[in-house]
Amino acid sequence: MKACHATLVVTLSLLAGAWAQDPGKKEIGQVRTELIFGTSGSLAALGRVTPLGDTEQSQLRKVAKLAEFKTFVSLGSVKQSILAGYKSWASPIKNSEAIMVTFQPQARVVDKKLRLDIEYWQKKKMALRWDRVFEVGKSVYLIGPEWRDGNLIIKVELVELKDK
Repeated sequence: MKACHATLVVTLSLLAGAWAQDPGKKEIGQVRTELIFGTSGSLAALGRVTPLGDTEQSQLRKVAKLAEFKTFVSLGSVKQSILAGYKSWASPIKNSEAIMVTFQPQARVVDKKLRLDIEYWQKKKMALRWDRVFEVGKSVYLIGPEWRDGNLIIKVELVELKDK
């Protein structure tokens, strides 16, 4: 019985050590995710929001689907690590799981570019998915679903990509 117990302890120790050294847990970079809301309606029901700058608002109005909106505001932003082999979860609205964004690396395109799978989750259900190439320092706007009297936009920026 003691031999069986010792074998179990050794096996579990080896598994724990392998998990701790899992190469999929290696941080390969960081991404900033911001949730933006475009509307022509009232913002009173949203509480505290941050208006986007004039330049960014005019860029968003150039997109045909967003041209009708008078106001664009930030609902929240978060910076998150990218793990080499796992899906990472981001909650752009602080302390809320109502709207979540996941990202998982697929391939490094060149030194400062990375292909990511991005998923938009609303109320614990995946609603949208994108497969895009992101470049360090450049923001990509992903048009999300219609919401309330407007539209959600997910702004993703690859902040950092570590060397191989």
